[in-house]
Amino acid sequence: MSERLKQLESIIRKLHDGVPADEVKKEFMESFGSVSADELAAAERRLVENGLPITEVQRLCDVHASRFEGNINQIHAPQSPDTLPGHPALVFRGENAGLAEHLEKAVRPAIDEYARDPRPGTLASLRNALAGLQKLDRHYKRKENLLFPYLEKNGITAPPKVMWGVDDEIRSLMKESLAAASRAPQEVNRENVIKLSIDLTEKIAGMIVKETEILMPMLLKHMTEGDWVLVASESPEIGFSFNGGIEGASPSDAAAWLQAHQETPIKPDEKPVAHDYNAWPPEPEGSVMIGLPSGRLRLNELINMLNALPADITFVGADNKVRFYSEGRHRVFPRTRTIIGREVSACHPPKSLKAVEQVIQNLREGRKDEESFWIQRGGMFILIRYLAVRDENGVYLGVLEVTEDVSGIRRLTGEKTLADQ
Repeated sequence: MSERLKQLESIIRKLHDGVPADEVKKEFMESFGSVSADELAAAERRLVENGLPITEVQRLCDVHASRFEGNINQIHAPQSPDTLPGHPALVFRGENAGLAEHLEKAVRPAIDEYARDPRPGTLASLRNALAGLQKLDRHYKRKENLLFPYLEKNGITAPPKVMWGVDDEIRSLMKESLAAASRAPQEVNRENVIKLSIDLTEKIAGMIVKETEILMPMLLKHMTEGDWVLVASESPEIGFSFNGGIEGASPSDAAAWLQAHQETPIKPDEKPVAHDYNAWPPEPEGSVMIGLPSGRLRLNELINMLNALPADITFVGADNKVRFYSEGRHRVFPRTRTIIGREVSACHPPKSLKAVEQVIQNLREGRKDEESFWIQRGGMFILIRYLAVRDENGVYLGVLEVTEDVSGIRRLTGEKTLADQ
């Protein structure tokens, strides 16, 4: 490890050891003046590798972002992708600009007004401003699910974990602050509402800095044009936030950029990482691989994955013949392999045949996309769903029957998250 990286790691660790932040910043400015996002990421990775828990690096993240703000090098070519209208990088940056504007023009003034004059009206204004932050979750989900994978594929693992942890802290603070401000006026703890709201705005502002000065430079360095096209095509599925009025970064700008680049052939060396099957480890000789748009599976993985589902699935093709059923260990209804190729009408008793045929006809003709039924039997509450299967052009391919005992699900109350484990 270079002396420069060792020194940077030492400076960050001093924050962990409780050295006053201003003192650390002074040492940083004297020793570095500026630092690249990659150097900072490497220092964080070394801290994690040397035993500092992710949660501690996460705690430091806010501190060193605020201390180092404006001192992280961002050297890009004049036509850096994050300056191109509609490019996912500019859209991401534009969302942060819109978010910063919402903090500055809505949230912070509402906090100040409520602090000066705690009336129901000012509380309602603050509550509305906080509620407006909830769509920020879309921005974070796109970052976590579409952008982080490209860092991880390039061996950059600590910064995504740290940022995701801070994102979750922000989500919790949003929920807690809005709940505190949504109580009846006579039950509101004014000091608590103000403190939570201030903490929330500061943490969000800190994440804007980290995304701008740390995350984006690393992404621009490691992502190809093909990667960005894939991100752009997947982004609408998650959604956008705070970029409606941002020139060059609006959803319509994003759609226009995607359309233009989908029509432009991607160079072989710029294909999306997510589809770079050649980079995967070689498969054992004789194994059967099934390529899918969103990944690939060995045949035995696919079979056992389908059998592990907590529901029975049966697929009936467009010709009304049974094509497949899963073979899980705890089936709701028995199935045998003799039904494969059988007319679906022959698989149901006469009393329900007419109803089954009507359901399939409705799905085939597009009058419905889904139909559900439920019955109770032997202590089980059984949900049966019929789902139309269509291709990207809407052509009917068949129907998927999904059968599940949901009695346990119906008894669930409260919450149980992975964080509770």
